[in-house]
Amino acid sequence: MRIDRLLLDIEAQRDFFSPGGSCFEPNSSAAARNIRRLYDWAQKQQVLAISVMLRVPPGKRGPLAGVPHCVEGTPGEQRISGALLANHINLGLRGSTDLPRNLLEQYQQVIFESRFTNIFQHPRIERLLTELEAETFIVCGAGSAHGILEAVVGLRSRGFKVILVADAILDLEDPDAEMAWLRMTAKSAVPLSTEEVLALPPPQRSKHYASLLDELRKERQVRQHRHKVLTED
Repeated sequence: MRIDRLLLDIEAQRDFFSPGGSCFEPNSSAAARNIRRLYDWAQKQQVLAISVMLRVPPGKRGPLAGVPHCVEGTPGEQRISGALLANHINLGLRGSTDLPRNLLEQYQQVIFESRFTNIFQHPRIERLLTELEAETFIVCGAGSAHGILEAVVGLRSRGFKVILVADAILDLEDPDAEMAWLRMTAKSAVPLSTEEVLALPPPQRSKHYASLLDELRKERQVRQHRHKVLTED
């Protein structure tokens, strides 16, 4: 199945993006609004989505912060509102490699649950992404120095183009976040704002889509661009 664009959200969960969440930070609300805008766009444009939810066992802290987060059975592990498409399926935590036939032909959004931040450690996700004939992944979510970075490195190594929606990604006050952004842009991931993503022409209508992304990447130094999009809200 040939796919031009695919939305990938990593840990779009309440503990990171909703007031009262254990890892809520000053720009969480703005990032959550932008994730909702991306999902509204995906619904209208029939863009497929893959979502990954972190599920931390009770009694454990979790890998993304110094406080417990996304613990099973707590409100904080739930997905944020507005990040669910009408036609979706949740495949849960199951670690086998089997997948329903014609999965992305039956559902617009596929949700996976994971104990790990690295999506390529999940057998089902790894199989689905490896078998996809996708052109460009549009990435948002939480944990730029963890799950986001790991996803970008894995996707780029498999030849996929990657757009990072900078104002829909949380660093979670991680001291390694700046280096993570430098690594991702060094891998030719393109940081754009939500507004820029929504304004991109559909790939099938633009013969120069790939060169457009390349031009945008070359234009931006990651620090200047991220400062701009994160302070405009």
